[in-house]
Amino acid sequence: MAQPDLAWLRTLYERYSSGEVQAVFDYLSPDVEWVSNRVSPVFAPISGTFRGEAGVRRYFDGLIRDWSIDRHDMLDFTVEGDDVRVRNLVGATYRKTGKRIETVTHHHLRVKDGRIERFEEKFDDAVVALGCEAECGGDAGAAAKLPG
Repeated sequence: MAQPDLAWLRTLYERYSSGEVQAVFDYLSPDVEWVSNRVSPVFAPISGTFRGEAGVRRYFDGLIRDWSIDRHDMLDFTVEGDDVRVRNLVGATYRKTGKRIETVTHHHLRVKDGRIERFEEKFDDAVVALGCEAECGGDAGAAAKLPG
């Protein structure tokens, strides 16, 4: 992927940061694979692998139901062929507890012809657990107390 082709990616992140979730769907490949912290007791309702637009919609429905995201800043990105890695600073409040957290997320995207074919997100479960306490599902409270 050539450098000029990244303008759409910056625009996508800017739109998402301003609350436009639909922006993500404008750039998905029909058979996209969307992965968020595969084995996360903290994020159990929206962890795993989601396929296609319907799967990604289920992911976002769960995310929006549980979290209010008030910050999503792209810090930097690197490109190697069709692989793009993006680091973001995310601020969010867990709706059930009212607790706000900030964490760095790492996105790994495989992009082809201006479409996201695969997306993988990683973040620090322990930080997220601080917002959830025992409410996130699984053993979130224990995850927050694990030694660093």
